[in-house]
Formats: sequence, C-alpha cells, structure tokens
Amino acid sequence: MTPAFRSVLAAPILAATLAATLAMLPAPPAHAQEQQRIAAVVNDEIVSMRDLQNRLRMVIIASRLPQTDETAQRIGPQVLRSLIDEQIQLQEAKRLNVVVTDPDLARARGDVEQRNNLKPGQFADFIRNLGVDPETVDRQLRAQVAWGKLVRRRFGNDVTVSQDEVTDVLTRLEANAGKTQKRIAEILLPVESPGNESQVQQLADRIAQQLRGGANFSAVARQFSSAANAAVGGDVGWVLPERMAPEIADAVAKMESGQISDPIRSLLGFHIIQVVDSRVLAQPDPMAAVVDLKQLFLPVPPDAPQDARGSQRALAEAVASSAQSCDDLVELAKEVKSPTSANLGEFKVSELAPALREPVVALKVGEVSKPIDLPNGVMVLMLCSRKSPPSNLPSPEQIRQQLEGQRFEILAQRYLRDLRRSAFVEPRV
Repeated sequence: MTPAFRSVLAAPILAATLAATLAMLPAPPAHAQEQQRIAAVVNDEIVSMRDLQNRLRMVIIASRLPQTDETAQRIGPQVLRSLIDEQIQLQEAKRLNVVVTDPDLARARGDVEQRNNLKPGQFADFIRNLGVDPETVDRQLRAQVAWGKLVRRRFGNDVTVSQDEVTDVLTRLEANAGKTQKRIAEILLPVESPGNESQVQQLADRIAQQLRGGANFSAVARQFSSAANAAVGGDVGWVLPERMAPEIADAVAKMESGQISDPIRSLLGFHIIQVVDSRVLAQPDPMAAVVDLKQLFLPVPPDAPQDARGSQRALAEAVASSAQSCDDLVELAKEVKSPTSANLGEFKVSELAPALREPVVALKVGEVSKPIDLPNGVMVLMLCSRKSPPSNLPSPEQIRQQLEGQRFEILAQRYLRDLRRSAFVEPRV
C-alpha cells in the first residue's frame, strides 16, 4: 500500500464527534475508555482522544477563546492536524537519533515563562493555575525542541549567508530611509484543496472575530498558523510594503497599530494580519534624544498688568539674542536677576513639559529659542548639546541572523511537507 496523508480539515465526521465528546469545555473527565479511543493513526503510532481533548483544552485556554462546544468543533480539525504533525516530527527525530534532554526542556519552559512575564521556576504553577494538563504542554515543547534540533542538524551546512547579501539588504534599507515601516504578525491557514476552501475561510473568519474580542494573537498563531513564523507567535518583523505580497500590502497600508485584518486570500491560503507597531525607517525618534539645556526665565505674576507679559517677552528676546554660548546665557540670567537657575541639565525630550518639546526639537546646538509663554512667566532656552538615539536600522549581524532564520524555516516547511506525503495518516474521528 502506498503511504498517504489524509487531510484532517476535510474529515467530514470530526465536528460531530467533537460535539459529542468535548461539549461545553471545561468538561468533567471522560471515561477511561473514551479517552483511549483513537483520534488518528500516524504510521505505527496513535493519537488518542485523550491527547486531542487535552490539547483542545490547552489551546482554548491559552488563546483566550470561548470555552464552548462551538469553539471545540471549529478548531478541532486544526488542533488534530497539529498533533499529527508533532507525531511525525517526533518519529523522524527518533529515527535519526535526535534526543531532547532535560536541559533542552528546561530552556523551553523558560521561554514560556519569559513570554508570559513569569519569574524563573513559575512554569509548573502557571500551567496548573490555567487548568491545563502539564503532559500536553510538555509534549508540544518536546516536539518543538526535537524538530528545531533536527532541522539545524540536517540543514546546518546548507544555510549560508554571504557578506554581499547582508550588504545588499542594508543598502536597500538605507535607500528606503524616511518611508513608513510596519511590524506585523500573521496567522496562515492553508487551503490544501478547493474542496476545503469554504471550511478554512469559516475558521479564519471565526479566529479573526475572536482575536478582535481579546484572544491572544501570539498564542493563537502558535497553535493554528502554518506559516514558518508560527513558533515565534506569528511575528514577521519590520517590513516595507514592497516586501509583502500585494494583497497583504494593500490591507496593511490601511491599518493602524493594534488592528486585526479580515482574512486575506493569497495563493497559500487565508492570512490574518496584526499590525503590531509602525515607525519611520532609519529615522531616530526625536523624542528619545537627550538634550542639555540652559534657560532664561522672567516671571509674570498672575495679577500683572496686561502689557507686563509683552514687556518681559521683549526683554527675554533682547537678552537672549546677545548670548553667544550657553555660558553667556547663564551670566545674562544672573544679570537680569532671573529667579530660577539657568542650568536645567540633561533630559530626554520626551521628559520635558509638553509646551517645551516642539521648540527644543527644532533647535540646533548653540541656538536660542523664541520666547515661550508659560502660565507664570516667559522662558527662552538654549540647546547646549544633543545626543541622538541610534538609527533603527538593524545591524549586519541581525540581518544575517534573520536571513539564516528565513532559510531554515523554508527548508523545515519542505521537510515536513515531504514527511507528511510519505507518512500513513488515518484520522479516526
């Protein structure tokens, strides 16, 4: 018999079976006989109904999805597919003697703690408090670690990034300085045949709806996305429009930070996009600059005559215009008996009072501002120094690592695709 992979998404009786066995999560424990029923056969091993039930519960809780039988029915096929893929990955790792050690698992648990802002050692209590079976979490972590080690071992000598490639990427980024760049995350639900397109679209619509209702995008991406970046919560990173597929670029161009897209159809399937942040490429944030300022302040009492403020503005401008340096301004402030110290010190521009930020951003070093009206007086500022933040362009090493990661992910996807094709997989639900 020729090995075959049967599409889990196309299994016609899965929803009905899940409705009977997983109705209204959380549910009381099923009978032992029900838990040991076979959900799928993967080569010569099984995925039990207990495995499927526990993983469904974990996915629903971790992703903040509604704990209902409808949710279980909708996501059940994709969750079973993930379990089948994990079984295939673990089998291949075993065949090639790839071992997951206790320190490997400890690091993976540490990553979970970091993603959830936990202190080291809180993993077990965190899982227990969620009401999730620790065994199903460890199974997923073990499969992820084994697959990562296997891919690195198999393709490590095939992935190289030349200095010319790094330089080319950096040159293109520098050429795009001043353009708006967005950081996006994605969830990809593949359409493997025309017959399951409608079902996949319904699932994508439902997931987009739940994400807008508060479901955790990163957790949902880890559990459902078939994109290469699923392991990092769907994070694509900072991208320019020309680096995206046209249909995705068109949607992203209209989105603000934090927004979730409707499902977008591409050649691969349906994408759900989140705009995480936006920035102007290579332009340091002026609000993050550290400035050293000197001031000349002349008071205007609240009960002063109407022309008093005008007089003080004129005096401040005349005195400040004669200052050739910050030291000059300090001495002039003393001469006109300014009641406050001329030495403001160093601040981030963002730490200044709102009324002062715009004038300071516009100043050059050694330049004096126009008089600034404050509730209790008039002020002029001189910029003595500015320490600009670094450019937001990635370093050459960051570019190299990103290119290597992308190539490893492409090879990993092809590897898993080939393993699926050669595996015997038989869903039983």
